[in-house]
Amino acid sequence: MSIWANVAAGPTLPMDTVDAVVVGGGPAGWTAAIYLARACADTVVLAGTAPGGQLMDTGIVENFPGFPEGIDGPELMARMREQAERAGARVLALDADNIRYATGGSPSAATPGRASAEAPDKAPGFSPGTSPGRAVHEVVTAEGTMRTRAIVLATGSAPRRLGLPGEIRPGGESQPGGEAQPGGEAQPGGEAGTSDGAGTGGGAGLGGGLGVAYCAVCEAPLFKGRDVAVVGGGDSAMEEVLALSRHARRVHLLHRGDTFRATPVLLGRVRALPHVEIGTGRVVRALRRDTDGRLVGLSVEHTATGAAEDLAVQGLFVAIGHEPRTRLADGFVTLTATGHLHSTGPGGATELPGVFVAGDVADDRFRQAVTAAGAGCAAALEITRYLEDVHA
Repeated sequence: MSIWANVAAGPTLPMDTVDAVVVGGGPAGWTAAIYLARACADTVVLAGTAPGGQLMDTGIVENFPGFPEGIDGPELMARMREQAERAGARVLALDADNIRYATGGSPSAATPGRASAEAPDKAPGFSPGTSPGRAVHEVVTAEGTMRTRAIVLATGSAPRRLGLPGEIRPGGESQPGGEAQPGGEAQPGGEAGTSDGAGTGGGAGLGGGLGVAYCAVCEAPLFKGRDVAVVGGGDSAMEEVLALSRHARRVHLLHRGDTFRATPVLLGRVRALPHVEIGTGRVVRALRRDTDGRLVGLSVEHTATGAAEDLAVQGLFVAIGHEPRTRLADGFVTLTATGHLHSTGPGGATELPGVFVAGDVADDRFRQAVTAAGAGCAAALEITRYLEDVHA
């Protein structure tokens, strides 16, 4: 059977049961799709309405193997998608609204709860002892429902927010996966652009929240000649500062700790910029806006003394880590202590038959594009073995 056998004339929702559905259009998702399609598995990728994950918000990616001069994040994602399609995967610009997980042959009607790694045997929807190779899951989209024998959950993560009043413009995106305490910082993430979830671009005004943004690559040109602040202490924050430095008049880097978690190379680049001011031991407590609702400054607290400071800026970029996008699996796949999807076997296998996890949704340590791609490869190889029982 040719690896081109699954190429479709156009992206349509399949009527027959497929071998695998990959949920997510980032490095983990595309890599899983490439390996699955090349193994002659009938593969569908639900890339979402904003495919590419956080790499779509990343400028030059310098640490992905094979590109010694670097490559733009969106171009890397476009190449991965093209490779998946050439191998035979069908790519749909649809989101998975819901998944009805099978327990061994038919979709589960169990009501989802929140399972944890401490009690994996109590995850609803899974009945030990059923024939896992015959399980068929149902993936619900806006255009209909697909039936599939295997699923790769590569949904990535979403940026954490400060949880401050007025941080999100009215009608904007809700807090993804929980909030940090107001003005607080969660553990900074790894390098920018490693996740597989949908991107979170800005909106009307300067930044998605009228001056508040989460992607300097996307929104830095809007702040040309202005003063801005970046909150964070990891590599993501350094990447934001570097991107903004090409446009903003002055960049204030605010970090609540006394030392940075960023890699020395990135931190050194930031320190070398003459128009960047670094403030450690600083916490943003409030946003100050004018009568039109535009950001004009921040209320900042010095953690050592408790003293307050008003910082005049027109933009705030938040880079304090990410929350895994676990909604589709909540209550069916166990969660780790950090809230990531827990795998119980090789290749990201979970306690559900034929359900595998890959990328940032399951990775609380590395969060890199290359490790996400490796996880997608491993998931696909395990699914290929899993499907041998179905097609035997």
